[in-house]
Amino acid sequence: MTAKGRAVGIDLGTSNSVVAVIDNDGMPRILTTDEGMTTLPSIVWFVGRRVIIGEAAREGLDSSPETTVFGAKRLLGRRFDHPEIAKLARILPYDLVAAPNGDTWIQLAPGRTISPEEVCAMILRELKQTAERHFGEPVTRAVITIPAWYDAAQRQATKDAAQIAGLGVIRLLSEPTAAAFGHGAHRGANRRYLVCDLGGGTFDVAAVDVDGGIFEVLATTGDPFLGGDDVDRALVENLVRDVRVSKGFDVSTDAIAIERLRLAAQRAKHELSSTSQAAVHVAELVQLPSGKGIEYNRALRRDEVELWSAPLIRRLEPPISQALAGARRGRDQVDEVLLVGGSTRMPAVRRELARVTGREPSVIANPEEVVAIGAALEVARLEGTIEGVLLIDVAARGLSISVAGGDCELVIAQSSVVPTREHRVFATRQDDQARIEFDIWEGEAPEAAKNRQLGRYAVVDLPEAPAGDVLVLVEVTLDTDGTVRLGATELVSGDRLQLEQLFHAGLARADVIRLARQLAEGS
Repeated sequence: MTAKGRAVGIDLGTSNSVVAVIDNDGMPRILTTDEGMTTLPSIVWFVGRRVIIGEAAREGLDSSPETTVFGAKRLLGRRFDHPEIAKLARILPYDLVAAPNGDTWIQLAPGRTISPEEVCAMILRELKQTAERHFGEPVTRAVITIPAWYDAAQRQATKDAAQIAGLGVIRLLSEPTAAAFGHGAHRGANRRYLVCDLGGGTFDVAAVDVDGGIFEVLATTGDPFLGGDDVDRALVENLVRDVRVSKGFDVSTDAIAIERLRLAAQRAKHELSSTSQAAVHVAELVQLPSGKGIEYNRALRRDEVELWSAPLIRRLEPPISQALAGARRGRDQVDEVLLVGGSTRMPAVRRELARVTGREPSVIANPEEVVAIGAALEVARLEGTIEGVLLIDVAARGLSISVAGGDCELVIAQSSVVPTREHRVFATRQDDQARIEFDIWEGEAPEAAKNRQLGRYAVVDLPEAPAGDVLVLVEVTLDTDGTVRLGATELVSGDRLQLEQLFHAGLARADVIRLARQLAEGS
């Protein structure tokens, strides 16, 4: 072990999470949980001050859904006023609330809230401990995979969750890229891939070229609110309607009944990947005032599921078209389509992807595990144990800047090769102006309302001078993780200037450090 500690590859998933390592023989290995499973359910059950994580937390979904958090990854870096968060809030059994800075947090009880970063940190810590049992020594670093279409706030939230868990992030790696890597695409020669990753919470598409060990991502797109969880939601909405008609009960506001229906529908959906009909069974859907429980049974056909989820499945096409356009190629210029993510097991999904891409996709045998394998291989590449592979990635979204409430000016364009650094120069507008405030936005629209605000900053302690004489050069750096870094220089003198952060998305640095200490002390 090096002084830095062991490193692992982690797929932090919406539904399940996976940790992988490279064994001494150079082969990737998925580590198993205490229950002997290769995936850890991304579920955290809060029982008073006790925390139960993974498979054992499933019991909370049935008995205490209001304090059992699943799908926290979908909430990372999301503002509470986002329309999709409003949709989630209506159907999740636990409560969502607005954080002081407008982010989405989870309310476990009156006066007790928790951030998605903390929930994800608990899952990451569980994976960290699994790896430490395997190695018999500390694990301190990780390559963590993320949806390719994650914005800067979501990427930073993921890094914050890792820091709280006691893990330094070597790199954030996009899930489609990791999947292609784990599939062995880096060993190919002159091959053009389209990777389609449909997991529990997101759909990501990446156009990737491999040639002579050069692994180049040409374009990444996706739908951040399209996944297996959304199919489950569509099934539940229709089953609630069926319960109203067949049983005469309206369970649409009953959190426990909704959660029991969701779990039963999810099990049936999985069965329907290989059969034409499955049973939805809930032993006790609701309890009457008399104490008698009402059972719910229903046969569910595959064609019903496909009909109910058809609007979602149609949303697979636009990101694919955008990825091809970003890569400047037609679908006939793709050599292989790779399917990743558990939701690609749905026959209707496979048919739609075949129709849109014009070819039968390649089905990866272990779609839930291949992403973590790719992350472990990236650890090995960065540590030098895999040679001859160069990974070139691109910015998922563009970055813009605005001053004094003016229009946004594009600084870094979408699909720029990362890391990259650009700059803009601003002049003072008043005599002896002491500061210049500016906003950083994610997006490329001139109108601020069409972009996402990442933060507001001020360059302070400017030298006294007539208006226009002080020129400030603001440097914007986008690193390989998609993290934004800023710097400012007085152009004439070359002096570095102080930057103050006036607004930011996500947790404050001090809170991340405090939470990391609390989690470590509580373990």
